[in-house]
Amino acid sequence: MPSDAEPANSNQTPSFEASLADLGDIVTKLESGGLGLSDSIAAYERGVALLRRLHDELAVAEKKVSTLVRIDEEGRPILAPADAADPAPAATRGAGRRQRSRTLPGMDDTPDAV
Repeated sequence: MPSDAEPANSNQTPSFEASLADLGDIVTKLESGGLGLSDSIAAYERGVALLRRLHDELAVAEKKVSTLVRIDEEGRPILAPADAADPAPAATRGAGRRQRSRTLPGMDDTPDAV
């Protein structure tokens, strides 16, 4: 039974943080100059693979992030997906207009002045 557990564990993808630490270790080894040519090439290839996976994970995480668009009359946040066409500047401009029209009761109109 332990032999069944080992393949399952070896197939699991390491966490983002563990992969980032591994990449840091690879960079340190490569920069030290202590590896031979074949070991350096193997380490470089592993580092590139890790870097690609980390970039892919970050792209997935960015798609999950939401941007605050506005706050409704009951104080609930209205969110838009982060991959919407440039939501932050539009949300900032729209929030300024809403504040001037006082559609957000209890909100201070002065954040733009700061």
